[in-house]
Amino acid sequence: MDISRKTFILTILGLILLRILLVVLVMNNIPFTGMTAGGFRPTFTESYQPDELQYFKLTEGLIAGRSEKLVPNIGASLIFAPFIYFTGASLPDELAKSVFIFEAFVLFSLALILVVLIAEKLFNSRKLAVISVALFSVYPWVLLLIFNLAGYKNAIPAFHYQLWIFILSDYLSAFLVYLGFFLIFKWFKNIFESLAINWQELIIIAVVSGAAILTRMGNFWLILIIFSTFLYFSQFKKAALYGFFLGLAYLPQLIFNIAAFGAPWAFGYRDPLVGASTSSIPLAQWFNPENLWLNFSKFAPQHYFSLFLLAAAFFILIFCFGYKYLSKMNKKFALITGAWFWSYLIFYGLFDESLSQLRYFLPAIPVFIYFFIGCLLYLWNKIKLK
Repeated sequence: MDISRKTFILTILGLILLRILLVVLVMNNIPFTGMTAGGFRPTFTESYQPDELQYFKLTEGLIAGRSEKLVPNIGASLIFAPFIYFTGASLPDELAKSVFIFEAFVLFSLALILVVLIAEKLFNSRKLAVISVALFSVYPWVLLLIFNLAGYKNAIPAFHYQLWIFILSDYLSAFLVYLGFFLIFKWFKNIFESLAINWQELIIIAVVSGAAILTRMGNFWLILIIFSTFLYFSQFKKAALYGFFLGLAYLPQLIFNIAAFGAPWAFGYRDPLVGASTSSIPLAQWFNPENLWLNFSKFAPQHYFSLFLLAAAFFILIFCFGYKYLSKMNKKFALITGAWFWSYLIFYGLFDESLSQLRYFLPAIPVFIYFFIGCLLYLWNKIKLK
């Protein structure tokens, strides 16, 4: 039996308040993770400060009308700009408090709502949606416990990165990916199955996915999934229109690239002057198939390949059984969530040092949870039948 709409809404509000409370406890070092500056800054700095400084300088440049030669895309800086402008911050530490409050409390609360609404679409159940978002709310503390028990040296930094508290693009990126998939499922019939062109919905989903890639290049997977869905339904005209409006949404980045690097398709992450590789292969200095298992050396230097095999087996298991369950709810949605699952998992699994921080996987955390719950339900139903 499913829960009522009223209980559903009240539970979501309760989980938002719980998450806020848990973050406030972390700010007060409960559990102890070395938070300083009134609870707004972690003590470890060698990991997050260099990246934060890049975003801060880029944002300062945008406010001043300068095109800084830096690695990040401009999406997150467009959001950070009002914070710098109104606070008058001249250093990342001076900006940290306002960004912390916005990301950890406001943006995450909105993300939580999207995660539960996507789950409701996938499971066709408010109860399972609530379970999904409850796991999404508390999983950082579960990871911290597991990492501490395993003796992982970067347990605390990895934990902090999951809390949406830094001047980085990862959190806005994750939010936009969640919003993109929510719109896919909410408007699926109107956008993909209907022969009519629903202009408002088409433009909105193009702008959202454009903003996602404007924020972080890795979100091109969201765009590929949308294009593939259009092609699957032979919606070629809609695919072309989507591409047009997507291009308009991404145009600010191309204009910035011309001003900063001299060409629309020149990016900071490929410019040797800002620390990138001179390889002709895009991102070659960061991506390598061997990273799929070498990244696990951060956890177990002597047994990293065995740990990789265990992790691979776990994800294959939850995907296979989770897909069986989700496909019974809606096969088309299951295919899309399957693409969401593997695209981000493999893409960032290939990324050098991706497991040292885990923030790169934030766009896929909800889909991992959906398949995990689907897997458990499938196995439970099999056991009950026996």
